[in-house]
Amino acid sequence: MDALSHSTLPKMILTLVSCTALAFAQDTSATTPEKSPPLDEAPHFFHQKDGSIIAKWIVGGEIKTRRFAKGKPIKLPEFASLLGQELHLKPYAIGPATWAQPKKFLAISDVEGQYDFMVRFLKGSGVIDKSGRWAFGKGHLICVGDMVDRGQQVTETLLLLVRLFKEAQKAGGYVHHVLGNHEVMMMGGDIRYTAPKYKEAAQRLGIPCRGLLGADTEVGRFLRSRHALVRIGEYLFVHAGISPPIANTKLGIDKLNKLTRSVLGVPPTEIKDKFSQAVSWGMLGPLWYRGYFKDYAATFGPQPSPEEMDKILTAFGAKTIVVGHTKVTQVGSMYDKRRVLAIDIPWTDVNEVRGIIVEGTKLDVVDVNGKRVPFK
Repeated sequence: MDALSHSTLPKMILTLVSCTALAFAQDTSATTPEKSPPLDEAPHFFHQKDGSIIAKWIVGGEIKTRRFAKGKPIKLPEFASLLGQELHLKPYAIGPATWAQPKKFLAISDVEGQYDFMVRFLKGSGVIDKSGRWAFGKGHLICVGDMVDRGQQVTETLLLLVRLFKEAQKAGGYVHHVLGNHEVMMMGGDIRYTAPKYKEAAQRLGIPCRGLLGADTEVGRFLRSRHALVRIGEYLFVHAGISPPIANTKLGIDKLNKLTRSVLGVPPTEIKDKFSQAVSWGMLGPLWYRGYFKDYAATFGPQPSPEEMDKILTAFGAKTIVVGHTKVTQVGSMYDKRRVLAIDIPWTDVNEVRGIIVEGTKLDVVDVNGKRVPFK
């Protein structure tokens, strides 16, 4: 059933749309080039109509190009540490958003292009080995949004996740890249937080900045197949949170995911369906909401009562919601009984970063060196 035909939605639409944040920085990167020092940029893979793939990267300001015939693997020896010896590019299916709990999983959030730090962290936790290859077996890695923007290694971060996604599946594991507001912003052309490096790279390639994550690119295809909400066992992973108005729509995980994917790559001012716009760009939507946090309840509220949180959890079949998006100094719970776990510790100092790792019923907080401390 289409979301807008749902009998309970009219009041919800008014509430959500009235709280939509649309401060939009127009993407003019393809038409306003600026002089800057020599630029280095990792490969971007553009899918062509004939099935071939054109790889483009930048070294010292010079654009490098290589074409790969349809069906041929990507082989770029100069980027083997990032891509592997060869990378097979195939269409991405829309996978399930609900999973039985694996024997173990690691969750991190808001890396924001800090590729080197993320590699160190994943090695410390045993997710990847010394050579950077998947070593987590049938375990799951969950990235709770905002892996992009701000940082200087956004492309590397995304390409690593693409490769690990493929390697994990072969091993019986899985990589979940839960969409955050910054993924949606970059794809939709809102580049107010995008590092200048990427604006320059887009200028040199003759495309708008959002074209770096376009539907014709490998990373763009990957992101367009991802979910905004993923439930694994009793844990619901969502970048910002589920607000009471969103929960009251009774749309559920799959319909909210479908709504979010339906507008990926569309500038917010061009989204005709106002409810879809509010779900993806609204302050009460699952990519932006901060109402679980007392300091933000006045502007991003309402803040759910404990009873309302129980109803939200029941509606989504979870006991715990894991969120990023809102910065915290340590992994902690916003409610008792672990109703909400906040894990967005800034990646600017990797020694302070923490994730959560779950094995069976044991929940630990883990640091960059893989040292675990039981969550209290």
